[in-house]
Amino acid sequence: MKKRIITATVALAIFIPILIFSSTTVGKYTFTTVMAALAVIGIFEIAGCIGLRRQFAVMIPTYIYAVAIMFLVVFMPSHTWTFKISLAMSFVYIFYAFCYSMLSSGNIRMGQTSELVAVSGYIFFGLLCIILLRYTESTSIYGEKHIYTVLGKYLYLLIFIGAWSTDTGAYFVGVAMGKHKLIPDVSPKKTVEGAIGGLLGCIVGFSIYGGVLAIFYNVKVNWIMLIAAALVIGVVDQLGDLIASYIKRERGIKDFGNLFPGHGGVLDRFDSVIAIAPFMYFISILSPIQIFA
Repeated sequence: MKKRIITATVALAIFIPILIFSSTTVGKYTFTTVMAALAVIGIFEIAGCIGLRRQFAVMIPTYIYAVAIMFLVVFMPSHTWTFKISLAMSFVYIFYAFCYSMLSSGNIRMGQTSELVAVSGYIFFGLLCIILLRYTESTSIYGEKHIYTVLGKYLYLLIFIGAWSTDTGAYFVGVAMGKHKLIPDVSPKKTVEGAIGGLLGCIVGFSIYGGVLAIFYNVKVNWIMLIAAALVIGVVDQLGDLIASYIKRERGIKDFGNLFPGHGGVLDRFDSVIAIAPFMYFISILSPIQIFA
């Protein structure tokens, strides 16, 4: 427990200033670099599970592809050719990975390559959506009407609040009242009661945050949308955690890594965040009614 507390304290001491100063130009580069680094480490961890960590001919292009796409999309979002280049790079990378597997004389199975491609995309796209939501000022177009959102500096924090509050609610309710197993084959300790507690925890966390923004920052909060988002995020958070547990159970490992002593690796700590981020981003760009205004 002592090791977990020390690790969490040090991590927060590093991460909070990055969040605070992320609105500056230097902060944006720093924030993106940190997310890219987490993506590379997460891919490194999953490569170890798949058995490809030492296959440098396929792993190095995977790392380069993830970082390149992340910086391209973040820093050139308004260019019409950004999507075309990203699409072309994605196809070339996948084509290369499959060709390398085919020509490896059986050293790398196609199933391994497919798993690497799929999970790597899952990891870096989830982390990319955190950055996209952080720096979002306007959403997609509905007909001829542009829908504008509040600055992403408020909205993106719901990702982290959702993960923390859901996990906290699930843990305490599960410990106090958990009796009925949720999916014992995947995660024996998780219960139905804990899952419900997670949903309630997310609602409480979002509500407190919304109240703080309304009172101290004069932000208009659409409470119906906020609660609806909390319900979605509360479910996605727990599914993201179960996906990570399922992968570990399949591979017979306890943790993905040891970057955070007492907590595991990037995928152990950011499994829910990676799952939540795209859904929060989708809610932001697709909903005609915004959470904050």
